[in-house]
Amino acid sequence: MNERTNFSRNNNLAIICFSSALGGLELSAIRLAREFNSRGANCILIVPPATPLAEQAARHNLKADYLKPALKYGDLLASWKLARILSLHEIDIALIMQSRDINIVAAAKFACPSIRLVYYQQMQSRANKRDAIHSWMYSKLSLWISLTNLMKQDVLKHTRVTEEMIRVIPLGRDTGVFNPHLYDQRAVRAQFGLPIRRPIVAMMGRLDPQKGQEEFLRSLPLVSQHFPDVLFVIAGDETKGEEGYRQLLIGLGRDLGVLDLVRFLPFTENVPAFMAAIDVFVLPSFSETFGLVLIEAMAMEKPVVATRAGGVPEIVEDGQDGLLIPPRDERALAEAILLLLKDPSLRATFSHRARTHVVRQFEIKRCVDQLVLSLDSL
Repeated sequence: MNERTNFSRNNNLAIICFSSALGGLELSAIRLAREFNSRGANCILIVPPATPLAEQAARHNLKADYLKPALKYGDLLASWKLARILSLHEIDIALIMQSRDINIVAAAKFACPSIRLVYYQQMQSRANKRDAIHSWMYSKLSLWISLTNLMKQDVLKHTRVTEEMIRVIPLGRDTGVFNPHLYDQRAVRAQFGLPIRRPIVAMMGRLDPQKGQEEFLRSLPLVSQHFPDVLFVIAGDETKGEEGYRQLLIGLGRDLGVLDLVRFLPFTENVPAFMAAIDVFVLPSFSETFGLVLIEAMAMEKPVVATRAGGVPEIVEDGQDGLLIPPRDERALAEAILLLLKDPSLRATFSHRARTHVVRQFEIKRCVDQLVLSLDSL
């Protein structure tokens, strides 16, 4: 693989994320900070103190400063404090990870007019934001980065942001780390306490009604009629402060008579090992802005079943490297799983094509190269 693209001009970067949670968006901030530093940037994370994100920054030895806005909008004191932090670190570019934070950063630009602001959009929104306040906030941006073409089209439709200001740059993964040849399935199954010989169909993600765990459970009776030895795994944790959904899922599994076929596992950071342990991966989300976990599964040569939701069709080509189904359709989900379980040749074809596709389109080096070139050109 060719040399990585490094920063040559705008070396001092701030990644701003005023979040108290720890999910895909927050972990993306950590990954970007690490990637930017490895490419010649002096990157600082600006995050609230005593949060999981602050802990992750410390764990990865990332430079950080701390700020916790008191108000969602119009927090001028937070904007003033942020301007001081940005000036102290002589920041060239501030990368904003959440749309709700743009107003605070935009107001800080009054005190730091030379700083270029970039919004790194990771959540899809179809709300109308063509009003004067949003238009003012977005006018302070130098660049808007979307993960998918669908997101870009929504931005053009629902805001006054111009097409010239938007770049589509997908998330990527390190296919050297997500490499199936580095793992022995028997060993990683033992690591997760999973049976060695049973076929395993799994999903991974936050326990949330939008993620489709209920539809996954409702698909099990039909699948288990044909493959009674299959184990179904649901990996993930509940959103902090919204506990209770896991017990609801357990109750549903009990009512459906399939609870003894299901294993609930906590979230794991060792995603490559988890993917190596399973046979088929499913993503039955109702709404999925991007679907990074699909890229992770496909890089590990796992056949996938996913819903036609959000940016998923920009990752999975139906019938070529995976199967796409309608959201909220447990029967279609069951039939797609059965198709893969019944046909080892199809599974092998999808697995090979999936990794080839990810290496070509979603290798992290290639994606970050595009991001660095875009930021360095501002």
